[in-house]
Amino acid sequence: MNRKHSWTLMLVLAAVLLRPATPAAQPPPASPPPAVGDTVRFTPSTPVESLLVAPITVPGERWSLAQAIQTALNNNADVRAAEARRRQASGSALSAWSGIIPSLTTGASYTYIKPDKTSSFVGVTIPTPTGANPDSSVFATGLATNIKTGAIRADLTSNILSGPAIGQKKRLDHLRRGSELDEQEARNDVVFRVKQQYFNLLKAIRLAQVAAQTEQLARDEESRAQALLQVGTVARGDLLKARARRANTQVDRIRADNQVLVQSARLAQIVGVDPTQRIVPEAALDLQVVLPDSSDAIRQAVTTRPLMESARAVERAAHSGVFGAQTQRLPVVSGSVGVSRARDDQTIEDIDVAIAGAPSSVDTQHYATEWQGQVRLSLPIFTGLQTEGDIRSAKGALLEAESQRRQREVDVAAQVQEAWLTLREAVQRIDVEREGLASAEEDYKFSKGRYDLGAGTYLDLLTAEVNLANARARLIEAVADARIAEANLEFTTGVKQY
Repeated sequence: MNRKHSWTLMLVLAAVLLRPATPAAQPPPASPPPAVGDTVRFTPSTPVESLLVAPITVPGERWSLAQAIQTALNNNADVRAAEARRRQASGSALSAWSGIIPSLTTGASYTYIKPDKTSSFVGVTIPTPTGANPDSSVFATGLATNIKTGAIRADLTSNILSGPAIGQKKRLDHLRRGSELDEQEARNDVVFRVKQQYFNLLKAIRLAQVAAQTEQLARDEESRAQALLQVGTVARGDLLKARARRANTQVDRIRADNQVLVQSARLAQIVGVDPTQRIVPEAALDLQVVLPDSSDAIRQAVTTRPLMESARAVERAAHSGVFGAQTQRLPVVSGSVGVSRARDDQTIEDIDVAIAGAPSSVDTQHYATEWQGQVRLSLPIFTGLQTEGDIRSAKGALLEAESQRRQREVDVAAQVQEAWLTLREAVQRIDVEREGLASAEEDYKFSKGRYDLGAGTYLDLLTAEVNLANARARLIEAVADARIAEANLEFTTGVKQY
């Protein structure tokens, strides 16, 4: 019996000494290289935080956050649509100059007439030079066989004084400015979505790494339980629990790996590339998050956010619309200046002249220049209630713009407050989860030591293992949520323009 117990003890000690080391006891990795561009790096101060900067071994193309943002700004459909609307508004504002500055039009015409005999009888002056009078001429009649007329005309027209045209130009200028700010808001929104999805992908990768570590730990426990069962030191129930735990962790790892692919496809969709392209982020999750003052953030958002500036631009456009509608009651002064230059060529035949040596046909040519100027003053007396209707409609648009601007101020303040509270919660969660992870690691080590000595149950060990995996996942989620909340606060305040 003593010899049997000795062999059993030796086998137990061999199993304990030869079992693989658990990932929780690994030393922290070496310090990463310096950050490049906006790539965020974090050097852990304790082994507890090493999982946040562990090397990423997922296959795929490495993308920095700056690269993803720039690609999205170039390819995203929302950015392109906002740019198209801005160009449309800019074109409308440019065309509004036509009601203020002069317009110049030119034209040219050419006319060829071949009259019949009933309408071709014309008079013509025939030169009849003589030795005594070389400038003598005689008036005769003949038939015009063809008439060619070429003319060039230029007209300059302008509204000298037009209140509605001025009001329309100011209104479209404000709308153009509003469209530029809307484009900026759309670009900021796309940048936020890229950052959000970028950190969601990074979180999925880190959670997949935790799932892989947990699965490996469960496999090690299953192998150890199998070895101890063979020497008769553990019950078969412990081995069955270890196998069930390994199966659960394997399913979690498969689900986590698939989630990485899903998040990568979503990021590719936002940045505007092929969703099948594997994107792997370069950044590490950073715990250094700055929490600004909430009052300053709200004040800054109401002042500088493009969404608010756009609302104010639309309100100013509505004011200009009211001005333009009211000035329809005032006189409108307009003027025009035109000049035309024409040349007539005629061929006259069968000339009836009783002078010896006079030609029987002659070609004539003459020019004509005509100037024309006009100044017109128009005063609407009654326009069928159109002016009154336009004024009422413009005032209604102004009330709507003012209401939207006030509501947008409330909405922006609420968004900033919500984003700030979310960021504060995430920052507080980070500190709590760091402590929780440290405690979970110590509890796992303690439970494993007790189980190795036979003082603890396998259920206690599994509980500690589950708590350790959950604590790792919660810390990763807290840090990723903090980075997303920080990006959301940056977007809602409008502190950065892209």
